[in-house]
Amino acid sequence: MEKEKISKKIVTGILASVLCVTALAGCGNKAADGMTVLEEKVPQQADSGIFKQEKIEGITKDGEYLEFFDLEGGRVITVAHGQDGKRRCVSFKPDGSDIKSFDIAGDGNSMSALFTADKDGNLYMQYQEFAEEKGGAEDEEGVAHAGENDGSLEAPGDDENDDANVGDSAPATEEGAEDISYKVSEAFLVKFDATGKEVLKKDIVDAFSGEENFSVNGLVWTQKDGLLFNTTKGIMKFDENSGLSSVMECSDFGDSYEGYCTLFKGADNQLFASIYRVDGEGYMCCKVDLDNKKLSDPLGVFNENYYDFFSGEGYDFFAADTDALYGYDGKSGKAVKVVDFPGSGMNPDVAGIVLNHAVIVSDKEIIADMPGGSEFTANICRLTKS
Repeated sequence: MEKEKISKKIVTGILASVLCVTALAGCGNKAADGMTVLEEKVPQQADSGIFKQEKIEGITKDGEYLEFFDLEGGRVITVAHGQDGKRRCVSFKPDGSDIKSFDIAGDGNSMSALFTADKDGNLYMQYQEFAEEKGGAEDEEGVAHAGENDGSLEAPGDDENDDANVGDSAPATEEGAEDISYKVSEAFLVKFDATGKEVLKKDIVDAFSGEENFSVNGLVWTQKDGLLFNTTKGIMKFDENSGLSSVMECSDFGDSYEGYCTLFKGADNQLFASIYRVDGEGYMCCKVDLDNKKLSDPLGVFNENYYDFFSGEGYDFFAADTDALYGYDGKSGKAVKVVDFPGSGMNPDVAGIVLNHAVIVSDKEIIADMPGGSEFTANICRLTKS
């Protein structure tokens, strides 16, 4: 089952750098687009991998779950979404002190939104709202199908944070029945400073118009590339003056790409993506080269199965499954087991997820949203090495 159908966050794929391809040449299979899919390598173990877990109190309220979680400028920045539909941006130091927050305007129950933050603590929110449209395209049997070639978005899988792709079209109840689709009526990029002041609001609804369905799967900010949009048409860059422009189109990703990946940042402004392969052979992790508009060959790790990806200190990036948190070392091309979940007494939730959100502060400290709270309440904890 796709994670976006069962988790509280938007899912996305990562592109990871491959510096070990030469050493591993000949040990993999060929992807549909000609790239080599390397065999999964057994992770090394970093010391014991045992961490203890301690809840950090006072960050979120009962009934709030997280839509965004990152570490910028020495502060954890998160967006909490309450059952009442209200959203708050909450920031704090990794030790849980100096908590600051501001309310985010808008009805969270009807407004689909994505978030990211920059090094200065500015929060970026991309959101859209929807309007009903009656009628839809009809097939040969005269059954209406809403949302076809009308620019509407696909329905969300769940969530995280799966508020991203709201736009579900209800199916016709009988032959010839009038259908209702939901089309994007408004879309904006909003920038808040660290105090919550709205310093920019840019209308981007034109990006959602046209015959092809268009959706934004995620936002990523890096100091090198600025604000990036991961979309079903490829990677786009946002400029405060000119708005959105295409940086890397779907065709640049190769034949295995179908318009959806998890895009995320790594260390030193690196950009990665995990792409679900259209041939059914699982995922492929690559590093994204925006300057030359191309992907690296797939890594030797984090390919076949689904992983959650995080940024942090000590490795090029981090990835987690139900068993462990791993660090990826680009120089050796190897994965290192950083946290052993079962050994640390950390169990997955009903969706099989141990780390809903996480920031790796150091090799001995992690701040994460862990299972253990109520179904829709965040459980922010500090994990420290035993």
